Amino acid sequence: MKRSSLALLLSLLFTPLFSEDGFTPIFNGKDLTGWDGKPGCWEVRNGEIWCTGFSDAKNWLIWREDEPEDFVLKMEFRWKKGNSGVQVRSEDLGEWMIYGYQVEVASQEKMGLWHHSLLDKESPKREARHLMALAGEEVTIDESGKKTLKQIADAEEIKAHFKETEWNTMEIIADGDTLTQKINGVVFSVVTDYDDELSRRRGFIALQDHGKGCNVAFRNIQLKKN
Repeated sequence: MKRSSLALLLSLLFTPLFSEDGFTPIFNGKDLTGWDGKPGCWEVRNGEIWCTGFSDAKNWLIWREDEPEDFVLKMEFRWKKGNSGVQVRSEDLGEWMIYGYQVEVASQEKMGLWHHSLLDKESPKREARHLMALAGEEVTIDESGKKTLKQIADAEEIKAHFKETEWNTMEIIADGDTLTQKINGVVFSVVTDYDDELSRRRGFIALQDHGKGCNVAFRNIQLKKN
């Protein structure tokens, strides 16, 4: 193969898909420019961000370019082992630790979860926020932290739309006080958070490595701010 042809092929392989109207790629498909992670824990392979699984402790890969408020975040992800997640509207605690809203990325039985990462274990609101919403649930948290739950779909039927070890699509919609997660085009769960103390309207986007051999990949990460 001629060198020019090889160069063209490689450029196509490592270039993200064209972004949809109004969306901007926030991962360039080549390296971790704009992202900040614990050394040795994250790497780019074939246009994909991979958690290496080398860390025994939790850490996050943080997108540093902005702290968006209202937005739609889209990506593809592939779970193979362990526990991961996608953070939005979150606070940087330093040392690649992130506090705030997380969409779970794990085995099928755990998909659909919204929870509040790194909330103080002694917090009286931990019970309500550790499992903010599960698959098939629409949850409203009032100003005092009280949770009201509405079942909008059967949990097992919803979770069946997630394909373990295969590539899946994720869409996170942040609109005012409401956060919605979709997997493969299906609404998995919804949270509306009015909590006076703990709700957040803006913050960092990040990817989680839960440690202990986590093996997960992300690609075609795109953002549209509203």
